[in-house]
Amino acid sequence: MNELSFARLEEIQQNEFIKAAIDRVGAGVVITDPEQEDNPMIYCNKGFQDMTGYSPEEILGRNCRFLQGEDTSPKQVERIRKGLEQQEPTQVEIKNYRKDGSMFWNELQIFPVYISHMDQTYFVGVQKDVTYRREQEELIGHYLSEVKRLSTPIVPVGDNISVLPLVGTIDDERLQQMLEAVSHHVKETKEDYLIMDMSAVHSYNEAVHMGIYQMNQLLNLMGTTLVITGIKPTFAIQSAPYADFSELSLQTYASVKQALQTLQRK
Repeated sequence: MNELSFARLEEIQQNEFIKAAIDRVGAGVVITDPEQEDNPMIYCNKGFQDMTGYSPEEILGRNCRFLQGEDTSPKQVERIRKGLEQQEPTQVEIKNYRKDGSMFWNELQIFPVYISHMDQTYFVGVQKDVTYRREQEELIGHYLSEVKRLSTPIVPVGDNISVLPLVGTIDDERLQQMLEAVSHHVKETKEDYLIMDMSAVHSYNEAVHMGIYQMNQLLNLMGTTLVITGIKPTFAIQSAPYADFSELSLQTYASVKQALQTLQRK
C-alpha cells in the first residue's frame, strides 16, 4: 500500500471512529450547510433519529424547522434565526414534534463551526430531550401554587364575618391569589366584615402593604369592611415609607378574639 492510500485509509478509519463516537453521546447531533439553499441538514446521528423517529432519508436535505408545530414558541424560533444569521452560539428550549406527532421539549444548542481548509462555516446542532425535567418543573410549580392557595384559607367564624389568617411570607403571586379568593368568597357570602389576621406573617414587605391597600379597595367596592388583626409593633415602623396607608382608616385589633368581641356587639 502506497503512502497516499494509507493516508486515505487512515482518514476513513478516523471518520468512522468519530461517527461511532457521536452516535453514542446520548444526544441528537445534526450538521447543516448554510451555503446551500434553506440551510439543510447534511448529517444526523443515531441519537437524533431515535429522538425524532425519522430516518436519515426523511431528514437529510431538509431544514430543521419540520420539527416545529402548533405550540412551538415563535419567540424561540426567532432566537434561533438570529443566532444563525449572526453566526453566534445559541441555546434554547423549544417544543418540537416527533414523526408520530408527539411533543417533546428540545434543549437545543447551535454552534457555528468554521472549517479553514474548506473556507466555510457549518452549524452543529446538539439536541437533548428534556421533557421529563420540564414536566417535573411544571408539577413542582403547580404544587407550590397549591400550597400557597391552601395557606390562605377563608374561615367563616360568625354571622357575616370571616377570617383570612395569613401565614408565612407574602409575595406578588400569593397576593393575587388572595385577592381572587376573597373576591369570590365575598361575592358568594356578601359578608359585612373580613378579618385579615397577620399575627403569623413572617415579615412586612411592600407586597404585604400593597396587599392591605388593594384588599381594602376591593372590599370597599363590594360593601364589606376590612379589619386587620395581629399587627406587631414592627409593622408601624416598617410601614413608614408607605404614606397611603395612613389614609385608609382601617379598624385594627390586637387579636381575632378581640375583633370578634367588638364586631359581634355591633
